[in-house]
Amino acid sequence: MLAFFRVVEVGKFIRIPFSNCVQIITIPVLINLKLLLRRPRFNLYHSIDGSRSAKISMPRKDFTIDGNVARCNWMITSLSKDGRIMEARRLFDEMRDPDVITWTSVISGFIKCGMIEEARRLFDRVDAKKNVVTWIAMVGGYIRSNKISEAEKLFHEMPNKNVVSWNTMIDGYAQNGGIDSAMYLFEKMPERNVVSWNTIVSMLAQCGRIEEARKLFDRMPERDVISWTAMIAGLSKNGRIDEARLLFDRMRERNVVSWNAMITGYSHNSRLDEALDLFEKMPERDLPSWNTMITGLIQNGDLRRARKLFNAVPKKNVISWTTMIIGYV
Repeated sequence: MLAFFRVVEVGKFIRIPFSNCVQIITIPVLINLKLLLRRPRFNLYHSIDGSRSAKISMPRKDFTIDGNVARCNWMITSLSKDGRIMEARRLFDEMRDPDVITWTSVISGFIKCGMIEEARRLFDRVDAKKNVVTWIAMVGGYIRSNKISEAEKLFHEMPNKNVVSWNTMIDGYAQNGGIDSAMYLFEKMPERNVVSWNTIVSMLAQCGRIEEARKLFDRMPERDVISWTAMIAGLSKNGRIDEARLLFDRMRERNVVSWNAMITGYSHNSRLDEALDLFEKMPERDLPSWNTMITGLIQNGDLRRARKLFNAVPKKNVISWTTMIIGYV
């Protein structure tokens, strides 16, 4: 449920010698909320790629003064992103004085490639340069590898923690069913941001502790569209569809995910006419909007209207076709 940074590929990278590395670039922040709604439960994902797995943090911008180090850092990040981690490691080993960004980049690259033990060996080297981002990457790597005990131990060893550190560990507990541990850590946080609150509210709502989720939601000092959508999805999942609609109508700002959540809520509670009415009122639709509505109709036995809607989909994907095929089985 956390938003992190990653390199965006604008075009194919040109393979050039390391000595001719191009100018450093800024890595923009991407925040993408995906709502995956499947019967019989909702899953609210707040992540870059739609996965609940912990994401690997990368520096947003390289402020390295040494131009050669900065260029090599960029190449290591690019190679790691392309899965060419051994090439990245060779470049790292050839550097005379890699900085903390270099260390973080190559450690994160090993984690991203599933080589957690190699990442840890680098992390534990006596000459390793680490900052809070490096520690978060390593904790997140263990969470991504479903090694929650190792993540927990490393989290408690962190010399300095920021709000992202706490959020990463809380999300790790949530992913692994450690609801009480996540709540305990949340209560101990010296400071929280909206992501902290969203993680806990969504976790409680998804596991059926809807009253606790609602109380926390009402206590939130600030809410964003993710907060509202998480609560709407949770209420809908727990059969409180009218309460979900009241929240939906109170939203000052909605996105397509919010609409999809409400439509799915109606569909899963067998209120198809209200779902279709909302679908028709959507200011904009994406492909998940169409697939959600088609799925709801099929799950409620309305194959005729599902087929009519399927035929109207402007651009179908494999989910659209598979959903319709299953409807006929």
